[in-house]
Amino acid sequence: MVSLASSEQAISDVIATSIGGSLKRKHTGSDCEEDAFSSSQVKRQKVAFDPDVEVRILEDWSEKNEKGLELVREEVRRGLEKHIAGDSTGYDQLKHLLTAKPSSNDAPTTSLLRKYTVVLNSHIGLLNKKCSGLVHAILDCNWLVRDELFVGSYIRLLGSLISAHGGYTGSVLQMLVNNFIELPPPVIRYQDDPIVRRPQLQSRVHQCLKYLLRLIPSASGSLSSILSSSFPFSTDTTKAHVEYIRNLLKITEYAPELKGEILALVTERLVKIDVQIQVDMEDLEEDIEESLIQDVINKSENEDEGDDAADASDDESVSSEESLADDEKHLRDLKESVGKMDAILDLLFDYYHPIFAKGSIFDVDDTFEHLLSQFANTVLPTYRSRHTQFLLFHFGQSSPALIERFAGACAHLSFDKSRPHIMRLAAAAYLASFIARGAHVSAKVVRDVFDLLGSHLDSLRQANEYKCSGPDLRRYGAYYAIAQALLYIFCFRWRDLIISPDDSLEDADILFDGRDLLWVPGIKEIMTRNIYSKLNPLKVCSPTIVTQFARIAHHLRFLYVFPLLETNKRLRLSRSLGSSSMYGSLPERETALSGKRGEAAFQLDAYFPFDPYHLPRSKRWIEGDYVEWKSIPGLDDDGRDEDEASDSDSQGSESEEEQEFEEETATEASL
Repeated sequence: MVSLASSEQAISDVIATSIGGSLKRKHTGSDCEEDAFSSSQVKRQKVAFDPDVEVRILEDWSEKNEKGLELVREEVRRGLEKHIAGDSTGYDQLKHLLTAKPSSNDAPTTSLLRKYTVVLNSHIGLLNKKCSGLVHAILDCNWLVRDELFVGSYIRLLGSLISAHGGYTGSVLQMLVNNFIELPPPVIRYQDDPIVRRPQLQSRVHQCLKYLLRLIPSASGSLSSILSSSFPFSTDTTKAHVEYIRNLLKITEYAPELKGEILALVTERLVKIDVQIQVDMEDLEEDIEESLIQDVINKSENEDEGDDAADASDDESVSSEESLADDEKHLRDLKESVGKMDAILDLLFDYYHPIFAKGSIFDVDDTFEHLLSQFANTVLPTYRSRHTQFLLFHFGQSSPALIERFAGACAHLSFDKSRPHIMRLAAAAYLASFIARGAHVSAKVVRDVFDLLGSHLDSLRQANEYKCSGPDLRRYGAYYAIAQALLYIFCFRWRDLIISPDDSLEDADILFDGRDLLWVPGIKEIMTRNIYSKLNPLKVCSPTIVTQFARIAHHLRFLYVFPLLETNKRLRLSRSLGSSSMYGSLPERETALSGKRGEAAFQLDAYFPFDPYHLPRSKRWIEGDYVEWKSIPGLDDDGRDEDEASDSDSQGSESEEEQEFEEETATEASL
């Protein structure tokens, strides 16, 4: 019998010789590592193992850390074999060794632990369901804080594991994704290992994930569902959301097959936060809203000082939660949500910016297609989305081609009869708001879109006027949505609808001499035919927009519609509605056709989704992209005619109407 205590080196030599003598064995990454360990050992005479001698993991770490690779191999082999036979003593010791905290007194050295990962790699076939406990111990190993050699060996072990046992793929990927939420603190490292900073820890996670996805491409499907299920809850902190999303965006750089799903996931969760904010804002008074905005601005400035301040803020908000009254807690949660949305949008703007600024044509086209898909599938169907859509507003103005592409997409959605009618109405509102508010939208695009909408409006009029008994939003919703879009565009971009010999003239110069303006051919005729048709769009469109259009059109000598507005006051929409409803199958939710009473229930909302943007941190991205409302020279100085004067008591002053137009065409909340 040969004693292990006296023949450890000899045992190693015997195993090494027997391995080296096989010509049929296929060399793998783990084999190379084993060769590296074995090559430094001195050859001795051969000895034979006695199966009756127990090989155990030594409890004295100082001795254990000097253990050779072949002894480690024998420990692992016997531990696995005896576990299968019913004796789990050595098996449990292996689990304890792998999960020991690196900073603990009994922690193995990183060099020794690497030997175990190498040996486990060579026994990967034995790690089936019967050894699932050991597999989970491998996954619980504090590998991120070890040295580079160990990290590389550990990553290869994970690759071998999911290659041989696909059932562990989900567990391996879940372990990696958990590090997106919370990384291990660098202080738990083994004392002889170098310090590893947070950026390097994150880099190692992505290094491993990238390796596994390239090794097993089909793992992308499992990863996608894990990323979705692991996404922070809407009530989690701003820091948790930002860190998680930053890691998701990093994945798109090396896993392009997941780019669309990841970006759609982020947009979907952002829209939920966005919508909840609008719901929570409804009950706030105006002065509280203004205070809320200022608080968010102050918090944003403070958080820019560093992550430590952000961490302290998160901890403080959690610890003080129980001491707040319900109203105070509601307001605090709302501030947190606004700051969270602001931080996420700022991160997304920063992610997309280099692609549109310096990316290849292919990258720009592919990324913009993803934005359009998110818009059509997530943003457009969401009535209360307030800020998420500004990603498309900003990057949709990156080039003339993208401006036309987004405008064309909105027009197509608005005209598509296969789409739900509520989505067609929303698409028309998005198109009008983009054309009216986009600072980089050229005069040519304004004219082309106005002509396109006008032609479609006229076609709808011709198809429906003969059977129309009066204005009816439920029957002709798409028609009125396009009509309101035209009124809104006219109010903001009338300057681009006139033909002027000198484009450099200011508005005051154009209107100085009081002569009739030369309008783009056809637009006055189309607007006249439709405004005075049986469909009567000025009765159904938002009164705020109709009133402003009437004032501007009269001042510019485009159309004079005040007599029609007086007639419409005597018309009750509730009496003119037909018995059938094109909205009969719509789900019950607040839309342009619900949540209102009286005549307003049968009129369109003044909903234009690109008005205005107040988030303090991310608003820097749209500076220069946005057309602010400005008064038309001479409009406030004009005297009203008799029709206008008769309505002065109910409508208020000219300046008050303009302020109301600017405020009410924005979405319902000021944030």
